[in-house]
Amino acid sequence: MELVEAIRSRRSVGRVRQEPVAKELIERILESAVHAPNHKITEPWRFHVFTGKGRGELARARAETARLQAEAEGEDEELAAGRISRERKKAFRAPVVIAVISEAGRDEVESLENYAACAAAVQNMQLTAHALGLGVIWRTGPVAYHEHMRGFFGLETGDRIVAYLYIGYPDMGERPRRRKPVEEKTTWHEG
Repeated sequence: MELVEAIRSRRSVGRVRQEPVAKELIERILESAVHAPNHKITEPWRFHVFTGKGRGELARARAETARLQAEAEGEDEELAAGRISRERKKAFRAPVVIAVISEAGRDEVESLENYAACAAAVQNMQLTAHALGLGVIWRTGPVAYHEHMRGFFGLETGDRIVAYLYIGYPDMGERPRRRKPVEEKTTWHEG
């Protein structure tokens, strides 16, 4: 697939089949990430890959985080049980889940630049998955930023979860992408 076409045709794919994805394809996706631009060659990305029964670890961590959130918000048992169940199921919405972590920098500027580099790595991963015929969606949400999840991933002060990428073979039709014309978002400064 030509690069420009891959960029234009890539879509978030929210529904994928549970068919396993070959480890070789996952490795190609990960390899594409480490070629993202990064300031001062900090290589700030770290990856946690969950497949097969390994997704159960993520499911348990998400469920416990949901329980802690419900408890902190004073939810009654029935509502809390629903929240916990929904969070647990999210780990199984795709045969592959990759958590992308950005390591903290030496200062605020480097930390910001590291996060931007990790976002570029995520885009590389999405484009590679798309070129390989896989569907992917980038998700985070409140659970991703909770202290329990930070502990689960062993994050240090300033480290951040950038993305959960859910990857599998698409189980939905093509959808047109809605984007405003670039002219509406561009200011030219010319001599």
